[in-house]
Amino acid sequence: MKTPAFHTQLDQATAATWQAIDALPFLAKLATGQLEEDRFAFFISQDIHYLDQFSGVLRRAATLAQDAPTRAFLDSRADSVIRVEQLMHGTLAPRLGLDVATVRAQEPAPVTLAYINHMRSVAAEGPLGEVIAAVLPCYWVYRRVGEKLSAVPPPHALYGPWVGTYASPEFGEAVQQQISLLDRLAQSATPSSRRRMQIHFHRSLRYEWMFWDQADRQQGWPVP
Repeated sequence: MKTPAFHTQLDQATAATWQAIDALPFLAKLATGQLEEDRFAFFISQDIHYLDQFSGVLRRAATLAQDAPTRAFLDSRADSVIRVEQLMHGTLAPRLGLDVATVRAQEPAPVTLAYINHMRSVAAEGPLGEVIAAVLPCYWVYRRVGEKLSAVPPPHALYGPWVGTYASPEFGEAVQQQISLLDRLAQSATPSSRRRMQIHFHRSLRYEWMFWDQADRQQGWPVP
């Protein structure tokens, strides 16, 4: 029997976490358009902090690549994150009563900061395969959420277009490229590095759950 692709192995090994993400109240309310806008505003404010650092992690990943095409691909992904963030947050933030500059001047919420530090730590240590494993859940979760919710778009002026961004063919292609890169790097990775790739992937996937849950509860720091 043929061994499943590495991303399939990761997917199967983390099935319970994927199920937990599917069951998140935040996403259930978002799907029906009933999510309170202040919760979505909290989510977007934390997404601003996260994506600022996510683009930097992709830049760092590019420096770890051993061939020019992979470096160019990762640099292009970092550029895309910045472009999408500017467009999406520049449109959404004012409609949610957020000023992007003010958000950036504030301290990230606890889960946001922990997730960022996790990714930056993996990126600082390398190698590239482990970094890609750490960043893939962000791509993959949003793609699955976009595909699921776009089947019946949320009846909400903000949530419907937001979901559409992650259901688009362009975003789907970006996710597939990251998955293909992960599988390629896993083939040449040592057994110990593949194990760390599994750990980083699952940790990031759990942080994804925590990130959405944090927004639903609007969880800030317990002591001002």
